[in-house]
Amino acid sequence: MAKRLTQALGVDIGTQSIKVAGVRLGKDGPVVTGLAKGPTPDNAIDHTGIYDPTALGGALHTVLAQAGMLGLKDVIFSIAGQSSVVVRNLEVPRMSDKELSDHMQWEIQRNIPFAESTVISDFRPVENPALENTQNMEVVMAVSPQSAIGTILELLKAAGCRAAAIDVEPLALGRVLRSCHPADLGLKKVCLVNYGHNTASINMYRESVLAFPRSVPTGGAALTKAIADSSGLTSEEAEARKTSAMITGGPGGDDGSTGTYQPYNPFTETAAETAADTDLVEPAEIAAEVEPEPVVAPIVATDSGDTSLFDSFRPQLDEFVAELRRSIDYYRSRGGDIDQIALSGGGAGLKGLGPYIGSSLDTPVSVVNPLQGIGVDLPETYSVERASEFAVAVGMGLHIAYD
Repeated sequence: MAKRLTQALGVDIGTQSIKVAGVRLGKDGPVVTGLAKGPTPDNAIDHTGIYDPTALGGALHTVLAQAGMLGLKDVIFSIAGQSSVVVRNLEVPRMSDKELSDHMQWEIQRNIPFAESTVISDFRPVENPALENTQNMEVVMAVSPQSAIGTILELLKAAGCRAAAIDVEPLALGRVLRSCHPADLGLKKVCLVNYGHNTASINMYRESVLAFPRSVPTGGAALTKAIADSSGLTSEEAEARKTSAMITGGPGGDDGSTGTYQPYNPFTETAAETAADTDLVEPAEIAAEVEPEPVVAPIVATDSGDTSLFDSFRPQLDEFVAELRRSIDYYRSRGGDIDQIALSGGGAGLKGLGPYIGSSLDTPVSVVNPLQGIGVDLPETYSVERASEFAVAVGMGLHIAYD
């Protein structure tokens, strides 16, 4: 029997930055022992997957060295990308473990969207109260091409680390809901939006249990580009300006409407290109001191921040809000429901984003804090806004507390 890890590094590599969280198991539960962040090398990764594992491995090694975290070798790595992994929830007939194993091999072959035929896969039943008294059950399935796994192993070798597990973003975020928000978000039906630089994941949870994963190839970079195009600034200057912008009101106009739209359908050709870009495997059971502050009322512009700058990227943000609405509407059409929206990732720190989404979709919005509800042993204090960037990395580290 393999020895259970008592400490590990959770690693989340995005197109803009590398985030790392050290997590150990203490006597009272998991403890975050370190956080580190550094830039992602240009052209090494995009929304489809990893292109340059050697460059990424070197960058990861630099981040760990600068943070004094090279002593932690065991890594829980987040695999992502439309060409790297697919995660789906399936409803299947209730059956024995052996029957389910045989059936899932057929489901996995039927759902492979990759040209490569050699894949690594895993699945696990998940709780769905709506199916308790029926003949069906729900299963979460993850599939990745063998080459994508090989690329990750090459990356970690270049970083001087070893793979303890390869996991997926929506399951990591579910652990954060359970462990860090056990008294609020972890008990609700939540749409958790991890708003990154080039991609955004839109995941639905029932009391921390993944119910519907989705990823779309749009993120904060689209807002930055809109600012640069309208003002003649460089990308770096536009990125800096974006953080000062104040997002106000609701999308589409004074009435807050987003115009006409079609509910998201994962079986259309367009949706098939962007659906299930969530991550791989070891689906764990996923489990406060700071209560979330939902906001649903429209926000009136204030003097803080550059409100005029918001106009330059408002159309791109409106497109994202409409995409979020489509995903929620589709989920509800399949019998699910949402009590609250939660934000994580670097984009969660944009001024006024939560209130803007909340007033647009008439749903409470809060920001995920992966440094509450668990032990924290860090040399400095991280604000809630900054902490949300590390939600996936912390969730990866929490893998050792559940699997």
